[in-house]
Amino acid sequence: MTAASRRRIRRSFLYASKTLLGGLICWYGLIALGVSDPVWAVITVMIVSDPDLSTAVGLAQARIINTSVGCLIGFASLAMFGYSPLLPLVAAAVTVAIVILIDHYPTNWRLAPVTVYILVDAGRTAATYAEELELALKRAGEIAFGCCVALLLAFAYTRLIGAWSASHPRSSIIDGD
Repeated sequence: MTAASRRRIRRSFLYASKTLLGGLICWYGLIALGVSDPVWAVITVMIVSDPDLSTAVGLAQARIINTSVGCLIGFASLAMFGYSPLLPLVAAAVTVAIVILIDHYPTNWRLAPVTVYILVDAGRTAATYAEELELALKRAGEIAFGCCVALLLAFAYTRLIGAWSASHPRSSIIDGD
């Protein structure tokens, strides 16, 4: 086995463990806080996580911008029209049109219309207009929680790897043998 293969294997296990730990923190942490099905937090951890801290920060920034745009359009759509089965699709299409028109819009722009759909679709199970908005807000909170967990784990893993590398200069977790 080559040194590059060993590095790739170590890197894949670190990334997999970070994704697993992030998913567990989101799932069980939000369950403990009373969120019955925190799937959007777990999905966000998977979208934002990356083996490299600077890449994870960039992904989180793009996710935050896209989530903010998606929340703004999603909440505005619900406020103006209330939920209907067609609304998530129309609001997502409007979001695509808007973000494509913006120069230098961040990468992963597709997350904005996806966020719109996630938020507006929450109204499908609501009984009242207020509940539509409440469910959409809860989903937005899950996404924010997932971003925070992914960033904190990226930071923690980077610090742990740095500490390990400093104390074992000939046996770096990622780069050495």
